[in-house]
Amino acid sequence: RGAWVLVKRHFAEMGRDPYNEPFTCAGIGDMGGDVFGNGLIESKQTKLLAAFNHIHIFLDPDPDPAATWVERKRLFDTGGGWDKYDTSLISEGGGVFDRRAKSVPLSPQAQAMLGLEGMSEANPEVVIHAILKMQVDLLWNGGIGTYVKATWETDADADDRSNDAIRIDAPQLCAKVVGEGGNLGFT
Repeated sequence: RGAWVLVKRHFAEMGRDPYNEPFTCAGIGDMGGDVFGNGLIESKQTKLLAAFNHIHIFLDPDPDPAATWVERKRLFDTGGGWDKYDTSLISEGGGVFDRRAKSVPLSPQAQAMLGLEGMSEANPEVVIHAILKMQVDLLWNGGIGTYVKATWETDADADDRSNDAIRIDAPQLCAKVVGEGGNLGFT
């Protein structure tokens, strides 16, 4: 919850109130995780557009903040992952996809959200790489892994080989605020 206190501070410095104004979010983790879950039930104004964990990719191009908050709270209370999400609440063009699949189908809405226009499908690593670079108000990291490094560092410097294919360099971040509640998300 300390990470969320810092997120509130960053929003305040931008003149924004995350409790009374909708804001967009991309995330690392799932609702069954303590850090991720606590952060994403904190505000009923959160529009979670995309998230991933070690098993699934979650895409919701135009979420309803009220309805999706209720579903995130349910998953948090039950310890559920993205595969337990009620997909009827996901907006047109979204879905929950297996990270081990050969490819993820991308609707026009998902393509536009991810900046992958013209790609009707992409391998999961490409999709996750795009999620990390999304233009959102908040990138909420409540997962495990190192996903962002300095430009002068190599992937070996990050010392997290399992995420070498999806890691981005810091200047590629387009989130206005980063909430780092995970474990070593940044080098």
